Amino acid sequence: MTTTRPERGTASLELVIVAPFLLALLFLIIAFGRYAQTENLVDQAARDAARAATAQNTRAEVPAVVDQVVKDSMDDAPDSCRDSAVADPPVLSPNAFGLPDPENPLAIETVSVTVRCTLDLSDLGALPLKSVEIFRTFTSPLDRYRGYQ
Repeated sequence: MTTTRPERGTASLELVIVAPFLLALLFLIIAFGRYAQTENLVDQAARDAARAATAQNTRAEVPAVVDQVVKDSMDDAPDSCRDSAVADPPVLSPNAFGLPDPENPLAIETVSVTVRCTLDLSDLGALPLKSVEIFRTFTSPLDRYRGYQ
């Protein structure tokens, strides 16, 4: 006759051992999801700002338009990113918004916009991540055949 040891309580012990790892995995998935969503919003803000900048008629209008578009584009971002979102000064190619050079028909003038923000992850206490800086750059070409003032 064989005797068996009672295994009462082993499931609870296994849960106590595995639960921290499962929670850490869950928090990591949440952090990656927030990062991916915010990265997409920052990328979209840079793209929208660069395209809006190329629709202007003069160089002087570009910085204000870029700032406004970034502010409007970040409405759906998490609070920490929305509050810290900023566009670096737009980088315009040397002859941007000038008359195109008829001697160089292949010249392409561009506007580049970099948007950056800080995503706060401190509410996910199980992870060592506190905040992550996200930045994206987009370059948009100017139409050489449109009317310039």
